[in-house]
Amino acid sequence: MKKETVLLVIVAAAVIAFGAGRVSNTIGSRPAAPAQPATVAPQADQAKAETGSVGGIPASMPVKGPESALVTILEVSDFQCPFCSRVGPTIKELQKIYPNDIKIVWANQPLPFHNNAKPAAIAALAAHKQGKFWEMHDKMFENQQGLSAENYEKWAKEIGLNVDKFKTDLKDAAIAKQVDAEQAAANATGAGGTPSFFINGKLIQGAQPVDEFKKAIDAALADAKAVSAGKTGIDQIKAAATKHGGETGTKVVEYFLEGKAPAAAAEAPARAGQPEAKADEGPAVAPPDSFDVWKVPVDPKRDAVKGGDNFLVTVVEISDFECPFCSRGANAMTEIEKAYGDKVRLVFKHHPLPFHKNARAAHLASIAAAKQGKFWQFHDKAFQNQQGLTEENLVAWAKELGLDMAKFDAVRKDPATDKQIGEDMEMAGGIGIRGTPGFFINGRKIVGAQPVPVFKVVIDEEIKKAEAAGKKGVAYYSDIESKGKVFTELNDKVNEFNVEGLPFKGPKDAPITIVEFSDFQCPYCSRLAEPIKAAMDANPGKVKVVFAHFPLSFHQQAKPASALAQMAFEKLGSEKFWETHDLLFAAQRELGDEKFKEIAGKVGLKWEEVDAAIKANKYEDLIKKTMEMGEKGGVEGTPSIYINGRKFEPAAGYTPEAFGKAFALLKK
Repeated sequence: MKKETVLLVIVAAAVIAFGAGRVSNTIGSRPAAPAQPATVAPQADQAKAETGSVGGIPASMPVKGPESALVTILEVSDFQCPFCSRVGPTIKELQKIYPNDIKIVWANQPLPFHNNAKPAAIAALAAHKQGKFWEMHDKMFENQQGLSAENYEKWAKEIGLNVDKFKTDLKDAAIAKQVDAEQAAANATGAGGTPSFFINGKLIQGAQPVDEFKKAIDAALADAKAVSAGKTGIDQIKAAATKHGGETGTKVVEYFLEGKAPAAAAEAPARAGQPEAKADEGPAVAPPDSFDVWKVPVDPKRDAVKGGDNFLVTVVEISDFECPFCSRGANAMTEIEKAYGDKVRLVFKHHPLPFHKNARAAHLASIAAAKQGKFWQFHDKAFQNQQGLTEENLVAWAKELGLDMAKFDAVRKDPATDKQIGEDMEMAGGIGIRGTPGFFINGRKIVGAQPVPVFKVVIDEEIKKAEAAGKKGVAYYSDIESKGKVFTELNDKVNEFNVEGLPFKGPKDAPITIVEFSDFQCPYCSRLAEPIKAAMDANPGKVKVVFAHFPLSFHQQAKPASALAQMAFEKLGSEKFWETHDLLFAAQRELGDEKFKEIAGKVGLKWEEVDAAIKANKYEDLIKKTMEMGEKGGVEGTPSIYINGRKFEPAAGYTPEAFGKAFALLKK
């Protein structure tokens, strides 16, 4: 009898896409270093041919594991995504648990905001043509910050490829077409966000613990056994996937393994607030939030400025040399400069995000270059070599530009240079910019690396205004700036939130109520406890904090975590809710049934009751109502904080000082 085959599709391509909540929030930190991916020796039946199939799997798709494996794992991933690399240990552990029953199949989902992901996918498939995909796969994940054409060739030599053939295959249109088709298949089957998983066609999301995968695999096996009799290859895989995953399972097999094109594949979602920049297309309308005029100071003596004296429009770019979106924004500015010439003045402001480890050094170096009249040349070098912002390269570029190296080193080490960067970042926060890039066109805000036509429509409107007024140059912009507004950290709009039934702490009738929309699986949310406690301690008896459940759909453990915490509140009271709250956030990376059971025991809940509540979706209505309430009030991600109904978005992040300033504003 043939062994049954089960389809397990792993889609693991960048939770950064929509992430750990609100990526741009300054409370965030640098992502942890990616774990080393699993390395398992390819099996004898690994497909090496360029046509045909093995056990129902197209030979063009990399495979490892026995052909007769009970479980086929189709991993859809992105080589530039740090979260994708972290799935490796899970796969490795599963291979130990199911040594004869797992077959791994790879498919590509290079997200549009990862500049190097698609070239890496193509290079890996070029290596696959010589039977060395997994060796190249490991090189890429082990050196994720060094994805470049130069390194692909270097790694090709190291893993023993025929380099001439490899270079020829890099240009093979069929490989690029395969990557595009796999990306379309991922999007069409609901795998646009990452990490996502189809287990026999049934979708789960997030980099789940091994125990969660085991449950999913075992459940899929049970269904497969019911339909596998007399079936082999693609027929068996499809039968198992259809039974377990229903219509989605059928589509997974058809789109990935049979090569059928989705009727209309959805676009893979871009990072929140960061649309993909394209130089030749985009909506020719001004964004709805671009009509306010903000106070954006420009000082030609300190800022990097490009343009003549008779400009009609000033475009201020707030950017980060290590941000991939910013490089696209810089390209858009190049197009703007070509299109408008001296009618537009370009100004650059520094905003190195804290989780980009090489960004600040690059910005310091660019200011040092600016002191010798070479800012824009250095700017171009940095964006053209974004993955190589190393000390060695910063020095090399300075030498290439002919800079006086003693002066260059002195300026970038000068505390005043670092202070300038801090001032730019503080200014950006004061006008509502937290992520990058951000642009201001005569004070009108454009958020993200928008397509060039979006910039053009606003610039054209501002040119008409300037021409109608007969004004231009510094005097005209100074007048615009003087009338601009600054960011209010506490929004004027007051929302009425019905928080009945939600966990809280502090006096019920406290004059200050903080409503915290939060997700137990969001790392940014986990960092709120300390500043909120400090704010309460500084205002004893005056602050009530309400926890509003907002489990994001791509955090699979967030909703059951909310159910556990809510049950602790209802059965054991407020104190036990907050104890549960703290335990859940402390164990954030381990959330799953085993951890929930452990936490339930610690706080005094019966696991059987908690488990039953989770399985029955007991708190579904409460969570749905809370999330709808938040969305109506403007919640777009987590964490989101409201103070007396007013949205709170502090420029410097959720610090005790920021809460103190907000409380003071309430009194005015």
